[in-house]
Amino acid sequence: MLKRGAESELYLIDWYGNHGVSKVRIRKDYRHPSIDIPLRKQRTLHEANILSQVKLLGINTPFIYYIDISNFEIIMEFIRGNTLKDVFSPIYCTTVGKIIGTLHLNNVIHGDITTSNFIVSAGGVLSLIDFGLSFISERYEDKAADIRLFKEILSSIHVEVFDESYENFCNGYNQNYPKVASSIFKTVGDIEKRGRYSRSAS
Repeated sequence: MLKRGAESELYLIDWYGNHGVSKVRIRKDYRHPSIDIPLRKQRTLHEANILSQVKLLGINTPFIYYIDISNFEIIMEFIRGNTLKDVFSPIYCTTVGKIIGTLHLNNVIHGDITTSNFIVSAGGVLSLIDFGLSFISERYEDKAADIRLFKEILSSIHVEVFDESYENFCNGYNQNYPKVASSIFKTVGDIEKRGRYSRSAS
């Protein structure tokens, strides 16, 4: 097992002589099977479709080898490398910004932009993984929430280089989504203000 999350488990497997990753959506005991089974099937298909769409945008994501709906399983490419979290440098954040800018330009919300969900391969190539929470939306609020999560990761885990890292991210994002980037970053600020207000009010 590579990873166990709230919704799925990831396994390193042999796929016709090559390493592969099996992602299986796990059963939730609190959900009735009549709800749980269709929901896991729908989410498995949805994630596979999003992965395919994103790859067509020129973003490095795992290739899908096989989908087994009956077992709620996606078998995909194993990308060799380290997580961005483990080899972090502010220099990578420009590329991260470009990747997220491209996603948002095409109304794809990743839903879990963390430095653990980027793989840095040989030559510094970045790949984006784990689209289990992804969805399609044109709303600035959803795009800003995506950015806000990444900003929180930078400020909590990579705090020593936060300013440079976030500036690089914003520059990269603006390069690939220039027309509305300023409006989305303003919405990020609005979300932060609401958060501070709710904490002070409590």
